[in-house]
Formats: sequence, C-alpha cells, structure tokens
Amino acid sequence: MEENCKYYDVVIVGAGPGGLRCAEFLSKSNKSVLMLEKNEKIGPKVCAGGISRKTRKLLKIPPELIKKTFQNIIFKTNSLESKLKFGEDYMYTVDREELGQWQLKKLDDSGVEIRIGANVTKIEKECLIINDTEKIKFHYLVGADGSNSIVRRHLGLKTKKLGVAFQYLVPKIYPDFEIYFNSKLFSYWYSWIFPKGEYTSIGFGCSPYILPMKKARENFEIWAKKNSIDISQGKFEAHPINCDYQGYRFGKIFLIGDAAGFTSGFTGEGIYQALVSGEEVAKLIINSAYRSKRIPKLRREVYLHNFMLCVIGCAGPLRNLVFNWVVFCVKSKFLSRTLLRVLT
Repeated sequence: MEENCKYYDVVIVGAGPGGLRCAEFLSKSNKSVLMLEKNEKIGPKVCAGGISRKTRKLLKIPPELIKKTFQNIIFKTNSLESKLKFGEDYMYTVDREELGQWQLKKLDDSGVEIRIGANVTKIEKECLIINDTEKIKFHYLVGADGSNSIVRRHLGLKTKKLGVAFQYLVPKIYPDFEIYFNSKLFSYWYSWIFPKGEYTSIGFGCSPYILPMKKARENFEIWAKKNSIDISQGKFEAHPINCDYQGYRFGKIFLIGDAAGFTSGFTGEGIYQALVSGEEVAKLIINSAYRSKRIPKLRREVYLHNFMLCVIGCAGPLRNLVFNWVVFCVKSKFLSRTLLRVLT
C-alpha cells in the first residue's frame, strides 16, 4: 500500500444524483474534491426513474431528458378506482444513465477529480482505502453510496427500516401511471404500472421484515396474472430502499440521500431528497456557520411517511378499508391535493 497517499479536503463516495449535486456545489469553492464511483459508468441504477415537478425544477432538467410526462395518477383497490388529476405536468420519467451523464457534464473543467471503478474497501480515521491497495486521506467524507453504504456501516449505523422495490421492465408502453393497493398480496405497500420511454416499469414494493421477498414476488406474479399483465418478456430488477434516518452529520463525516435514510418509505421517492441533502451538505462544508433549514424538513418528511406506514401496518385486517378510504379521498379535489402535499 502506498505510504505517500494523496490528500483531499473532501472525498465523496458515490456518484449518484446526490453525490454529483454535492460535487457541483463544492466545485464553486476552493476545496480539493475527489469523487469515487465503484461502477465503471456513472448514472445507471436500478430505478423506476420517476421524478416530481419539484425535482425537475430544482435541477432545471431540460426537455430532452424527459421520457414521459404525467398529469394524472390512477389509484386502484379491488373495489374502487379514482384518478388524481394534477391539471398540469406534475410527474415525469427519466433515464437514470442519461440523468447521471447530464449531471456529470456540469463538472467538466470544475476541478473536481472523478474516478470510476474505485471501490472503497475500507475506511479508517481520516483516510480510506480504494480497491484494497490505494490509501486516500481526507478532511471531510461524504457518503453518497446508497442503501448499502460503506460509510454508513463505518459509522456503526444499523439499518432496520429497509424496503425492497422490484420491477419488470416490460417492452410495452402502457397509457397510464397506475398504483394498486392490495393488502392481502402486498401488505402495506403497493404495486405499480409506470410507463417510460420505450418500455414500462411494472413493479411492487415490500418490507422483507414483514413480507419475505420470495413470497412477495409470488404474490406479485398472482397480481400480474389477475390483471392480464404479461411480465414474461420483462427484465427483472430489484433494489433496496433505506428509510431508516439516524442522522446525517457525524463530526466531519456526512451521509446524504439513501445512505442517510432520507428516501420515503411510503412512496419510494429518493432522487429529490438526495439532491437537496447533497446540496445542503456541500454548503455546510464550505461554510461551517451555515444552518440548513431544508435538512430538518427532509427529516420531518421521513418521520411522517414512516408514521403513515406504521398506522397502515397496525390497521391489520382493516388495512384494505384504509386503502379504500385513500382511493375515495382522491375523488375529492381538496382531499386529493392535501394527500399530494403530504406525499410529495
């Protein structure tokens, strides 16, 4: 291992939306920044690729990156169906690889050093080891490395509130964005039909602590067959969702996005939270006197969504009644707007 290792003011582990946003803001300072990505390409990730209007506004995502736009969401249970109408473009889908590459281009000539194929294999006090061979020293460390974050593990944080999202990328374009509630099959989560550019994400979510993944997948196949959805030609993917927030600042080590547990356990939305937390952490590193007002808001949203999941989970045999009530509320313009504000 090299004795004369390099030093950086800030090392960011992970080049997802949050890590890239953090690097973008840090590039405007005089700090030396190194971004490490374990994969050979920045951008691709198992993800339905859904973003909300506030995410597009925050990043100023150009029209050419938008694959599909939605002004409605259809909510369904076994007995009810409602359409939530936004009255304007509100939800979008993007290709994660294209989004990542677009964000990466913003760092051209920025001074931020970016390394791909750089897997952090060990973290020690004020230094980390890449690919078991190279040692890097740092002053600040930012964990932007997702649900299975090595930075989070280094801090000794155990993740108990973990969800898993499954999807089949089906080569068929469905017309609408649909969400299905079925307590018998999916407990307190749901399945979805989410059209993208040339294919549709058809998937579901679950908590492995409540519903074993094998059983959840079997239930999903039952649901797909019942709704005449052919997933046989779809590409199967799965990824974890960390909604176990336990803090984001630990001395000179920070966690952002999924690594911090900012992802919504109710909706699965995580890109916006990653962007905001990445931006706020960069501001804190640049100016130690900075006091973030947006991080506490993210934290409250995590707690609120986890509370909602707890209420639905505790409903037990009455859970389908709760879901029917939610779908019924969507019929009311006032209640649907209120629900929308709570969820997004």
